[in-house]
Amino acid sequence: MNTSEKKPVFKKAWFWVIIVIIAIGAYSASQQNKATVVNTNNNNATSENKPTEKTTFKVGETIAFDGKEVTIKSIDRNWDSGNQFIKASDGKEYIKANVSIVNKSNRELSFNTFDWKVEDANGAIEGPSGTAFTASDSLGSGNLAVNGKKEGSVIFEVAKDSKIKIHYQPSFWSNKKIIIEP
Repeated sequence: MNTSEKKPVFKKAWFWVIIVIIAIGAYSASQQNKATVVNTNNNNATSENKPTEKTTFKVGETIAFDGKEVTIKSIDRNWDSGNQFIKASDGKEYIKANVSIVNKSNRELSFNTFDWKVEDANGAIEGPSGTAFTASDSLGSGNLAVNGKKEGSVIFEVAKDSKIKIHYQPSFWSNKKIIIEP
C-alpha cells in the first residue's frame, strides 16, 4: 500500500467524533431555557393542564426546572426590613421575593440566593441586594437532599414602582434560566 495516498476526510475517525460532538451540542442548545409548569390541581387531566415548555411564568406557578420544582410564592413591594439602618437608596425600594425550591431529582442539588436576579423596566439585570441576608427568612445557600425543600426570601433593590421581572438561573455554567413576572 502506498502511504502517500491520503484517506478522504469523511473516512477518518476524528471527523466523525467532531460530527457527533456538534450534533450533541446542537441538541443540548435546543433543550436549554425550557421548563415545565407543574399542574397542582387534582382535576382529571385535560388538554389544558398538560405540561408546557416555556421560559416565562407568573408568581404562584410551580415550575419544574433542572430537577427542581421552583415557586415564587409572593413578591412584596416596598419591603421594610424593620431596621432603621437598612433603608433603600433615594428613589429606590426593596422587593422581597418569597421562594420555594423542592429537589425532585435523584441526587443532592444546591440552592443559592445568588441564583436569583431582578430585571427592572430599563432592562438592567442585577443580583440580590446586600441586605439579602439580613431578612430573618433569607433563602441563603446550601444543598437539598432528595425530596428536600427550602423556603426563604431574596431581597432586591430597584427603582421605586419599576416594572420588574425575576430571573432564576441555577448554574453559572449554563445559560438556562426562567423568568417570573408579577
